[in-house]
Amino acid sequence: MDFTELVSDFAKRHAVEGLAAVDGEANLDIDGIPIILVEVSGYLIATAEIGDPPPEGRAKFAENLLEANLESAMYFAKSRESGKYVLVHRIVLADMDSDSFDATLESLVNSAENWRNLLEDYRPAAAQSAAQETEAPAFGTGGFMQV
Repeated sequence: MDFTELVSDFAKRHAVEGLAAVDGEANLDIDGIPIILVEVSGYLIATAEIGDPPPEGRAKFAENLLEANLESAMYFAKSRESGKYVLVHRIVLADMDSDSFDATLESLVNSAENWRNLLEDYRPAAAQSAAQETEAPAFGTGGFMQV
């Protein structure tokens, strides 16, 4: 099946109104997660938005995402359009049929939900860490213990 057929078939089987491939792209929402599907040079590129970490923990969270890129068939990137982090799954389109398309989307959504949950758990920890860093140091500005 080609990209247009896969998207059309998915829309019919799952009763997703208004879902269609237009100019090699389709957008849908699964369980509140925006999914963008794009056909690029014989590949299906599926992206799921996971969000954005709080400013005080952004660098550490980005480091965690880069490390996670080494452990999965999916990888993380930052969207130029939204500025949010996305989970990306790239698959050879010729290998896709209805079942593998569904499995790909299910895997992408499950992983995105897991990362969204980790991000939500990460927010309070990052805020607490930033608050501790701004507390007064044990030594004064001159390097002497404040009494």
